[in-house]
Amino acid sequence: MLINIILGFVLPWISGVFLFKRARVLLYTVVPFTALFSMVGNQLGVQLGFWLLIPEGKIHLMNTIFIDFGYNPIVAAWFIYFLYFKQISRWIMYPLFMVLLNGFEIYALSVGKIIYDQGWHILYSVIIYVIGLIVIDWYFFQLKKAAKSLARLS
Repeated sequence: MLINIILGFVLPWISGVFLFKRARVLLYTVVPFTALFSMVGNQLGVQLGFWLLIPEGKIHLMNTIFIDFGYNPIVAAWFIYFLYFKQISRWIMYPLFMVLLNGFEIYALSVGKIIYDQGWHILYSVIIYVIGLIVIDWYFFQLKKAAKSLARLS
């Protein structure tokens, strides 16, 4: 469990501190949204028996909580940072983050930290990550649009 805490929570939040200094708004907007999105998705996957994170605890929520509040939200915040703040092309960022996310997933599978079941396989994870990145991108785009509308009102 200690390795899950370090890799899934502590290390991502160390990079999150650097991000906080560069784009504080992401930690107030993208991170909570992604944490919720991640928690719902992971809990559905675990409860439906599609995947299992090792070591498995008695409380299923504890299996994914470090990833839900660490790795996934911070990766999403960096994704948005590069898209909107550094304005790097989506044609570069989507494939780059797909390789990053799926590379870590394949590594976790290979060392036995994740176990797939019920017919789940890496292709489904690829699809889920694409959907997740699109949703996060759409969410921040809508947030920016709403902020511009609010700014015009004042």
